[in-house]
Amino acid sequence: MKTGQYGWGWHSENKSTFTDKPILLDLGLVKLNLSKNMYSSPLDFASDVRLVFENAMLYNPKTDEVHGMAHQLLFYFEMLFRPIQAKLPTNQRVNEFSVVYEFD
Repeated sequence: MKTGQYGWGWHSENKSTFTDKPILLDLGLVKLNLSKNMYSSPLDFASDVRLVFENAMLYNPKTDEVHGMAHQLLFYFEMLFRPIQAKLPTNQRVNEFSVVYEFD
């Protein structure tokens, strides 16, 4: 994520993208937490990833490229996470209808 044309928006060195949010979190911190086995379940990991993208969309106007990229990456993440979630025990699954995203 850090190396591409738009990598500047998704790592810990870029604090300006995620300002004024209640929880300071970016993909760099998610990666660090993952490497330190800080997540007790795949759902905890997914929750943090979603929070990063949701904050990017919340704190950047719809016309901003960061908002658009976050929107696309959240959609892509959800597609990739769906098979992982399907393998979880039923009591650990997130109700598919409880997480609703509007994708154009």
